[in-house]
Amino acid sequence: MRHKNLLIIIFYLTIAYILTVLIFGFKNLSFTNTQWLAAHDVSTDIISWKFFKNDIWRFPLGSNPNYGMDIGSGIVFSGSVPILAFFFKIFVNFLPENFHYFTFWVYICLFLQSYVSYLIIFDQTKSKSYSIIGSFFFLLSPILINKLSFHISLIAHWLILLGFYLEFKKNTTSKILKWSLLISISSLIHFYFTVMLLIIFLIFNIFNRSPVLNYKKISINIFVIFFSLFLTMLISGYFHVPATDALAYGYGNYALDLASLFVSKTNVVNGSINWSLILNNKYVLAPEGFAYLGLGGIIFLIFLIFYFYQNLKNIVQHKKFLPVVIILIIFFCIAISNKIYFLNQLIFSIEIPNFIYGLLSVVRASGRLVWPIYYIVFLFSIILIFKNFSYKNSLIILIFIFALQLLDIYPGIKKHLNSNAFVKEKNLEQIDFWKNLSKNNSILRTTYLNNQSKFLLELRNVLLLKNIEKTDISIHGRYNRKLASISRSKLYQSFQNENLPDNTIFVIDNYNHLRNLKYIFEDSQVGFFLKDKTWVMIPEYKRMMSKFDEIQLDNFNPILLETGNEFKLDFNNENSIHGFGWTHNFGSKDMGIWTEGKISNLLFQINKEFKKNLTLGIKVKSILNRPNESLNFKIYINNQIYDNYNLNNVEQLDQGMLFINLNKITNFSDTFNIRFVIDNPTTKLELLQSPDARILGLLVESVIINED
Repeated sequence: MRHKNLLIIIFYLTIAYILTVLIFGFKNLSFTNTQWLAAHDVSTDIISWKFFKNDIWRFPLGSNPNYGMDIGSGIVFSGSVPILAFFFKIFVNFLPENFHYFTFWVYICLFLQSYVSYLIIFDQTKSKSYSIIGSFFFLLSPILINKLSFHISLIAHWLILLGFYLEFKKNTTSKILKWSLLISISSLIHFYFTVMLLIIFLIFNIFNRSPVLNYKKISINIFVIFFSLFLTMLISGYFHVPATDALAYGYGNYALDLASLFVSKTNVVNGSINWSLILNNKYVLAPEGFAYLGLGGIIFLIFLIFYFYQNLKNIVQHKKFLPVVIILIIFFCIAISNKIYFLNQLIFSIEIPNFIYGLLSVVRASGRLVWPIYYIVFLFSIILIFKNFSYKNSLIILIFIFALQLLDIYPGIKKHLNSNAFVKEKNLEQIDFWKNLSKNNSILRTTYLNNQSKFLLELRNVLLLKNIEKTDISIHGRYNRKLASISRSKLYQSFQNENLPDNTIFVIDNYNHLRNLKYIFEDSQVGFFLKDKTWVMIPEYKRMMSKFDEIQLDNFNPILLETGNEFKLDFNNENSIHGFGWTHNFGSKDMGIWTEGKISNLLFQINKEFKKNLTLGIKVKSILNRPNESLNFKIYINNQIYDNYNLNNVEQLDQGMLFINLNKITNFSDTFNIRFVIDNPTTKLELLQSPDARILGLLVESVIINED
């Protein structure tokens, strides 16, 4: 028996290897070839692993402070498959510099996906041939293969199947320990699987079909599961991020479309992909809610509906499928979210309490929770066909349906052969420039610390350079928003004080920052360089600026404000007057931008002929202050104090305006640097207004200069 099982394992290992080769090609199987890891999300996976493996061991074990720096939340909040990162870091001294394990991970997942599905079907049918054919549906599942071009860690669908195996298996010893191990392991792969498995476990544990519920046993089982999960999360570094930031925002943004099971087109990293030869349609759904069953899967679904309709009375009486029905309902409700879409059109939206919204935002990409539903359709159909037909007929039916399935989904499979669905790696034209810089500068930072850094993909090859030891150009699944806000504020203070950190290359986030930095460091030895359409600032490198750099930099002077024209402030406008210390008005339809931290500035020019009787009006939309405490701040103009303010609300202002007499300034010039210095900014989280942990003060909508 063991000999036969070994042959089955070898068979699936071989099948998985063949499919891995077909998908990636022999070239990309190399543990040192990162060409296929050039897409947005998979790029951050390889970069996160690079900084993690090159760092010392810390506690928690998943700490990764060099990737993200002040917001380095840990490798568990990346798609780097932490369980393999922990394992291979042990042997880092024996590995090549550019070693990665992602191809190996894909191979392991393909093997387990096929083998575990085989075990489930075999346990119910005792037929090897039938189980092997049935397992191919899972190995070539569109929802599995499609994830290869986006999120490598999220192809561990075998975790879901293994959860079903533990519940469906007729004789299972030490079941609770196996469940505990499975759920803990899932948290070291991707937390979305943890959520799915917890729901599956809880429903099967509570609705266990026993005549009398043993509440003591149920409670003990739940305690064991959650305690082991807590320890795993503690050790691996999940609690680096506050609960409010782990919940945060976004539920409903990546939800399941009501038509997802039947729509075959979705997006991949370099366009769209059609997964059906037979049921082709014009609609293209977002990848997070992609759940195309395939023609074979649709036949299975029709069969299941017919079967349950025919046997409804018997099913209700025996409560045999009660846990499965509850699981289907729960996952479906969470997956579609409170924003109900049909063929990309919003049908209606349901308002839910902020607390519930926050909890559900743990699964921001809620469309992924369709996966258990998807696999239940296939598992139950395959097993019920076997139980309701003779062996010969069930085998013929299954082969026929698989042939239809393979024919239908072939375009999608073909798209993924030999990495055709992946973005090819692009070498930077001036990579030598970065290599030379990194010899003396080991830190790469941006002037606006943002978790979803727009520079990560652009500077991918730079970040992978051996000499770059730290960076805040990063992407994490979750991060500490308050720490990010504090870090930005500290950086702006260092700019204001002309005190730049050593060994640091700054990538300038936007043109507004560039104008401000040029203004601050115009008379210093700070160098500005335009490389690969990106502006870079390096202390003490002015002597290395080329004529090209100097000419390009001359184009960035403060924005000219015309008198009498209201200038609207938009955080995303790169031709604006707001400089450092501002952040977007998140989650609001109102215009304007927030001051962030303790220092914020506006920078602009006026026409030379207007030098008398000029008034600057600053329109304030909102003030964030603690109860029974005014917001205290000062305004400086060209480094000269103008006035002190103590405000409780906008109503204290004249029509919501701060008026500044520019002619009071003794060092009057054509260029004005208006600096807000706020003594006591706070957060909306502290005031229990929202989960927003950014440190805010004034919401400014616009400015206007009037000539009196």
